[in-house]
Amino acid sequence: MSSGQRIKNILIGIAIILGALILIAFPEEGIILTASILSISLFIYGIKTLIYYVTMARHMVGGRIMLYLAVVVLDLGMFTMMLTNIPKIYIVLYLVVVYAFAGVVSILRALEAKRYQAPMWKLSLISGIINVVIAILCIIFMRSTNMIVYLYCAGLIYSAIVRIVTAFRETAIVYIQ
Repeated sequence: MSSGQRIKNILIGIAIILGALILIAFPEEGIILTASILSISLFIYGIKTLIYYVTMARHMVGGRIMLYLAVVVLDLGMFTMMLTNIPKIYIVLYLVVVYAFAGVVSILRALEAKRYQAPMWKLSLISGIINVVIAILCIIFMRSTNMIVYLYCAGLIYSAIVRIVTAFRETAIVYIQ
């Protein structure tokens, strides 16, 4: 990881912590705000992936997968944007499913990294387990929107801390002689 990427990850981690603190300060509007932030993030990531496909990935083997990923993420972003007009319980269910899915993907990536004896698999596994536990706790406290916002903010703060810690870790450099 270059020093520019390290600084970027630290700044993103700090921004996530500040966003979580804002959500804690205003828990009533937290679910709508969280859905809006998620939809904007998905939309920006989808545009970024689409630009990557147009500029580079279409010339690569298996590059068409990037196009499919961009279209699916753009659709999810637009779908999330449309959710802000419906009752909060559906938004909560959607956010919990997204959070649980991210946790399961993180766990599966950690198990794959363990299989290849990568050094960071434990942190990824713990992060995935925490995401799944937060999703389960959100389902348990489904009726209390404030509690769901607090749980979601705890997950955001944990994820930001992991991002900042990862930025300070040494990365392995492979030398070709």
